[in-house]
Amino acid sequence: EKLIEEFKASKKNAVAIPLVNMDEYPDYFKVEVQVPGVKREEIFIHVHDNILSIAVLHRDCEELKKKLQIHEFDAEYFERHILLPDNADSAFVSAEYRSGILNLYIPKTEEPSKTKNSQVVVY
Repeated sequence: EKLIEEFKASKKNAVAIPLVNMDEYPDYFKVEVQVPGVKREEIFIHVHDNILSIAVLHRDCEELKKKLQIHEFDAEYFERHILLPDNADSAFVSAEYRSGILNLYIPKTEEPSKTKNSQVVVY
């Protein structure tokens, strides 16, 4: 969290908002986030009080060797917050990253989730 705050402060003009799809299935919710050109290690997912936070810290070493002309899709920092439904079980969120798409699977629960904070590992 401290790293993300420092990055936000130093790169205010490099923030982008990734595109998101969220679908509901009988037993789970599926969230798809478009984050091309990053490594899974650069993706940070956190759930706090039913708010799913997705942040990507991306720094391309090639950036230092070239003079930028127009770069609209190559942001160094992405962030998105999504309010989850009350029946989403935030304790058991799973995530996978393939071909520039981050897929999150959030199971449904009968009762509101009691988990207040959780980190999600991306596979």
